Parts: sequence; structure tokens; C-alpha cells
Amino acid sequence: MAGIEEKLKEAREILSEWVDKQWHERCWYYPDIFKRLANILDVDISREPMLPPVDEFRRGCERYQEEEYKLKNG
Repeated sequence: MAGIEEKLKEAREILSEWVDKQWHERCWYYPDIFKRLANILDVDISREPMLPPVDEFRRGCERYQEEEYKLKNG
């Protein structure tokens, strides 16, 4: 089992991969990243996610994009 320092280093690398994503790759939901982080931190992710209806899901994506632009444009 990896030590806490090793786990933190690996988690930092995974999060850095997300930060480096651009354009359409940049989204708020990355199942591969969450699965890798959960694996490092020994979090059980066996439960299937419940997703909102498509329209509500799209509004969430739009809200995320608006917040990202606000942060960049101050």
C-alpha cells in the first residue's frame, strides 16, 4: 500500500492532467479522473450514478461554462 506522500503526489498529477485540458476536453465531469482518484484514496465507487434529465444536465454544463468565463474575465 502506498504511503500518504505517494498518494498525494499521484492525486496531484491526476488533477494537473485535468487542469491542462482545453477546449471540448475541458468539462466538469471526467469519470476516468474520478475513478483514478477514488482508487488512490480507497473510495468505493461501485454505486451507479443517478443523472438528471438531459435538459437539467445541459443547464449544469452551461452554468459551469459561465462560471469558468467569469473567473477568467474577472
